[in-house]
Amino acid sequence: MRRAGLRVALEPRRPENSGSVGRPARRAVLALTLIGLLFAACEAAPLPSPSPTVPLARAQVERVWIDDPNFFVQLNEMVIDGDREIVVGVDFSQIPRHDEIEAGLRAGAPGGSVIEWPTDRRVTMRVPAGGPFDIDLSSAEPAPQSQTLRGPLRLHIDRPTFEVALYRPKDVLAGSLAPGRTWTVHLALQHILSFAADGHRVLVYHGLRPRRTDFSILDLDSGQKSTLAEPFMQMAKNGTSLMDWLPDGRLLGVAHATSVIGDTDGQHPVELPGLVGQGALLSPSGDLVGLWSYAEGTAAILDLATGSLRLLPGSFPRCTVGGIVALSWIDDDQLVISDCTADLGGTPRTRVLSARTGATLETRLGDQLVAILAGGVEFRTRVEPAQTMSSPQVAAWLADRTGKVLATLATGVRYLPAPDGSALAYANADGQHSVIIDPATGRQREVAGEAMTWTKQGELAVIRRR
Repeated sequence: MRRAGLRVALEPRRPENSGSVGRPARRAVLALTLIGLLFAACEAAPLPSPSPTVPLARAQVERVWIDDPNFFVQLNEMVIDGDREIVVGVDFSQIPRHDEIEAGLRAGAPGGSVIEWPTDRRVTMRVPAGGPFDIDLSSAEPAPQSQTLRGPLRLHIDRPTFEVALYRPKDVLAGSLAPGRTWTVHLALQHILSFAADGHRVLVYHGLRPRRTDFSILDLDSGQKSTLAEPFMQMAKNGTSLMDWLPDGRLLGVAHATSVIGDTDGQHPVELPGLVGQGALLSPSGDLVGLWSYAEGTAAILDLATGSLRLLPGSFPRCTVGGIVALSWIDDDQLVISDCTADLGGTPRTRVLSARTGATLETRLGDQLVAILAGGVEFRTRVEPAQTMSSPQVAAWLADRTGKVLATLATGVRYLPAPDGSALAYANADGQHSVIIDPATGRQREVAGEAMTWTKQGELAVIRRR
């Protein structure tokens, strides 16, 4: 029975007598008739034409990012280093028309850019090193949940080029405005903190604005940059009051509550003690660091040779909410701290203290000594103590040892005393020009660019955009 059943399933049943022959024939005729009717029906009723294409809604952009989805473009603009290839990414809330998106990207992208679709809702574009470019996503619109983009979606990615120039104060004050040396830098420079003794390695603050900034050691001659150890990189995020190479070539960084010393490349860091909310100033020899705590109103001496922290007796109150307490060194034995006689009040005060014992050697009321320049000229200020965040009233001037005023100075700017005290410099508020001042006469000359720092050889470093 199993074999018979199997045959029924796989083969047509053979007729058993002559009387059964007509039944299969009739079935075959009926099947052919039905097939013919079906073909006739298909010919009588043509297939419907495809429905017209329904335009898709405008693509919605969730974010535009650079290199990492966490570093998204804010307010349709971003500033980024131009010394390397970058990846621009665009994320959509639904699948967009790829051809429309690619056309917009190509319109503003530099030559050699490569567009890819890792997923149907993410497009990336690899952009070679170079200058500024635009991202045209005007065929799309910001997604409702986007907090960083505004329409129309035409984004500008700025990759600036800067010139770093060195000026000798003596030459400038004599009338020569030609820089001693220049370099071209393809970084989004925010600040040059210091020069190494070799005169061509610099510590720069740069990066992806406004999302991220980094410290790097940049070789101006070769254009190569290198990263620093993590404690130094944290200072780029959290702030630093001092970052410089020591005379022995090691790199020192002073953060808000601790200090770190590494080798000349910023590696192999060693942590040193500090004060909470500290400001710092290196001594003339580079062996000591004077510290003042904004949070606690205390001061200390950090010995870099031993790593010991020695607190100075007494209190050193703030003059304003912004602090305005000045540190300066006469020599390695005498530290000058200029504060106020009461926290956020009282009278401006200058005290000379022994760095070794902490004893007060001299006290002067009525002004603050900010720096001692060549020939004993003093850079002095007077601040009106204030308990509010409003801008304090500050006067600034140069005086000789007797207190005679040699020149009045502009306020509201950051002054940079030359390492040997031969000049004083500051950048104008617009950052387009800087002023070099002769301490002996108060004579001033202007150079193009924003003053950053001094080299160990006494040259003023400025940057200007090209």
